[in-house]
Amino acid sequence: MRKYCFILWASVSFFIFPTAILSQSLGGLLMGQFTVDAQQSIRRAQQYLKDVDVDKAIALYVSAINQSQEQRNAGKGVDGNILSEYAYTLALHHDFEPALMNIDRARMIGTKYGDFYAAQVLTLMGYNDAAQQLMQQAKVPEWISGSYQELTEKYKTTASINRDAPEMALKRANKLAANRQTVQAIALFEELAAIYPDTYIIYVDYSTVWESLGYYAYAAQLLQKGIDLMPQEQGENKQIFQNHLAKVNEMKASFENASWLKRLLGMNPPKLMTYVGASAAKDMYSLNGRMGLYTSNKFSASLNVGLNYASEEFSGSIGVSGYKTWGIFVGGLGITDMFGKDSNTLSLTPSVGLSFLNKSQTSSFDIMVNGYIPFSKEQKFSYSISVGKTIYFDLNGLLK
Repeated sequence: MRKYCFILWASVSFFIFPTAILSQSLGGLLMGQFTVDAQQSIRRAQQYLKDVDVDKAIALYVSAINQSQEQRNAGKGVDGNILSEYAYTLALHHDFEPALMNIDRARMIGTKYGDFYAAQVLTLMGYNDAAQQLMQQAKVPEWISGSYQELTEKYKTTASINRDAPEMALKRANKLAANRQTVQAIALFEELAAIYPDTYIIYVDYSTVWESLGYYAYAAQLLQKGIDLMPQEQGENKQIFQNHLAKVNEMKASFENASWLKRLLGMNPPKLMTYVGASAAKDMYSLNGRMGLYTSNKFSASLNVGLNYASEEFSGSIGVSGYKTWGIFVGGLGITDMFGKDSNTLSLTPSVGLSFLNKSQTSSFDIMVNGYIPFSKEQKFSYSISVGKTIYFDLNGLLK
């Protein structure tokens, strides 16, 4: 009986395994080809922009984005840097509404040069004050560093993206800001301020956008302008706004005098975070938990515990870790001590993965690949894949 089972297994393996290997190899080649083609498209698009041929650049960026989408499920992992460059190119073509939508999408995903490209889009629309604020902390991409000023002079215009009545436009601007579509909100507020320069509520609402971004000096400037334009009969509301202005100025002073560490971690109070998840390795399964703090600059530090099952035995783990989030991408490093009845392993634990934050920013779904690098040469490197959920609690809300 064993002989026939072995023959059957060998026959099935002969047909399945080569096919699987061939399929994986072919898939790898195709994915590699997509990556090469996308990179080539981007480089050619960048050159076309330097040569002031915007139409050809747009076509190549569309091609690169489509290839990037084909490599990921439902296009959710499109490269934020590509989207930023595409948004900039659309703005040079004076397609401002899709340019604004794409730059906001890129900033949500995560992009190194988001402030720079957002500033360029706003500059091309004629909104210099807002653009100058973003350029204060913007990093300029090397490929365009010597060319963007010339492109700005050639393509700068005065744009309009609003087709609503003033009341509806103001509501839409506030809704965009609430939904983290920040650059779209800035452009609409700028347009409203240009059309209705004596309407105080525009400046009051607009100031909250810059306050949420941490630009307290500009937020205070806008809020002060709104207060100055308020009519006398708004005395009670005026006092409320003046009180808030004092708080904004306090935050401005706190930021200007803050240490480099506080600026790195974030000026707003941290949130309490808890995580519950499960992980699987080659020969071990675990239930994991973390508790710690999550800062406004998307750093987190936590104490970690775990219950592990391997070789029909249970073991525990405890450790500490720190993580940094860029859009949906997460990287972290920690130390973990795994202890059992007859063993104890201390390891360095690097982690990379994806974190999908909900719109209200109260929880996230996290997928991570975790490495375990033992400090002892007698033990081997291993890794696991974990899936879990993180919940964030506002400490101020808990204390009320």
